[in-house]
Amino acid sequence: MKVKVDIDTKTFVRFLLVVTGFVAVILAIWKLWTALMIVAIAAFLALALNPPVSALASRLPGHSRVLATAVAYVFMLAVIGVFIYIALPPIINETNRFIASLPEYIQDLSNKKGVIANLINTYNLQPQLDQLVAGAQTQAASLAQGVGSSLVTGISSILSGFVTMLTVLVLTFLMLIEGPVWMERLWSLYRDAAKLVRHQKLAIKMYKVVTSYVNGQVLVASIAAAAGLTVLLLLTYFFPQLPASAAIPLTGLIFITDLIPMIGATIGAVIVTAVIALNDFGAAIVFVIYFVIYQQIENNFIQPLVQSRTVALSALSVLVSVIVGISLLGLVGGIVAIPVAGCIRVILIDYMEHRRRKPEPSKQRLWHKLVAKAAAND
Repeated sequence: MKVKVDIDTKTFVRFLLVVTGFVAVILAIWKLWTALMIVAIAAFLALALNPPVSALASRLPGHSRVLATAVAYVFMLAVIGVFIYIALPPIINETNRFIASLPEYIQDLSNKKGVIANLINTYNLQPQLDQLVAGAQTQAASLAQGVGSSLVTGISSILSGFVTMLTVLVLTFLMLIEGPVWMERLWSLYRDAAKLVRHQKLAIKMYKVVTSYVNGQVLVASIAAAAGLTVLLLLTYFFPQLPASAAIPLTGLIFITDLIPMIGATIGAVIVTAVIALNDFGAAIVFVIYFVIYQQIENNFIQPLVQSRTVALSALSVLVSVIVGISLLGLVGGIVAIPVAGCIRVILIDYMEHRRRKPEPSKQRLWHKLVAKAAAND
């Protein structure tokens, strides 16, 4: 049995144009992916910083948004500068002390003394250590040859990252200044008053999702910093080789890295563990044990609970959104996954409520017939 399908030229051309346009959009997104990510990050930062900037602008003479944004930027840079000033010297000093003590550590290993040597002897790891040393000696020449290219690549990556960060900061600054003006222009394009009110309410709800997410993440990072400070102070008491002056900068590092959901705490813990290990290996082991326990509590209880309250998402939705975001976009995806999921939830709820309020087509037709009949009788 043969089935003949007739498609007119107009329909075929429309289908071809739709497919071509879809492919063109995909190619454009692929080509502009880096630029789009920079703009998206700047927009996210602008939304997060808008509440304090708006509050500050309302209190300044002339309600200058430019001045409020500049003050907020100066304050942010000052906080970062103070943190670097406090955190960098202890890290540099401990690194130098470790380098100076490295011959002593090697001598202790040779004499089979010290904590590491005891672990090696207890678990019979000497053959593996000898094999590791032999492999390192074999690779020494090739590593030395690659130092130059690695250094150039590292410097290039640092410069590229600095340029990207500067671009994001400039875009964020301009978005904070011009954002309200652009929103007014957007709303002025509407001709349907009902649709305008609906979309304005929708935009406000999505804006609150982003700001609530930022507030919630700051709360999560504060909890992590408070717990980390307590543990670090206890470590400085029980392990005298760990200086108490390192507790504050390491706590600040924990707070900053924990602003990244789910994986930020791991990044901070790796750095903090490395700094502690330069002073006392036993203290580093204790901190790793603490971190593994705390990480499970934060990822499975604190983070989902806080964000489910602030973004109005269930704990399961928070975990699923972060996992999907990290799988798709890596670190950036993990950061924006929760607010994006919250905004999608707001859009879906608004759509369903709008559909429920909208009359059914049959009822609309009946209403039009009644109106037409009444007009004809008049």
